[in-house]
Amino acid sequence: MIAGRGAGYALLGLAAVLVLAAGASAWSGASRLSARGDDLASAEEAAAAFVRAYATFDYREAELYAPRLAALAAGELRDALASASVDPAAVDGRVTGAAVVESARVTSLTGDAAVVAVISMQERTRAVPGSGVVVRESVRQHASLRLVRSGGRWLVAELELVSEEPAGAEGAGRGPGG
Repeated sequence: MIAGRGAGYALLGLAAVLVLAAGASAWSGASRLSARGDDLASAEEAAAAFVRAYATFDYREAELYAPRLAALAAGELRDALASASVDPAAVDGRVTGAAVVESARVTSLTGDAAVVAVISMQERTRAVPGSGVVVRESVRQHASLRLVRSGGRWLVAELELVSEEPAGAEGAGRGPGG
């Protein structure tokens, strides 16, 4: 009988070890999922912030546009933006713009790289040269952004405009029934 008891204790000990291992595995998996969720949210917010900055323009503060974008970018895109200048026609045309991000969704996440699909609604205004007529237009843009993590932050390394469709226009003969 004593030999049977030893085997029972051994079996009970093995069961306890298995329960502890399963618990540790579940905790580790939950931690990884939580960290991945944080990465997803951070990448989506970084992409949305870049799209808002990209679409936000005011001809009265044209010199702030490229540096604002460069601060949110990485690599060759950052370098190109750092040396970019605003087209004088945008200033002469009194161009303004702003965007509301409708959605930002990570489509790929691997280590320190992510791809985010962003849909935004942009409102733009411009003056028609020589006439002073102000044209307002709304467009919905679909963009794909490739991001990289650098220094603990997600930065945009590439922007691809996938599509843009008019959502409305007013002024200069365009508008309801125009």
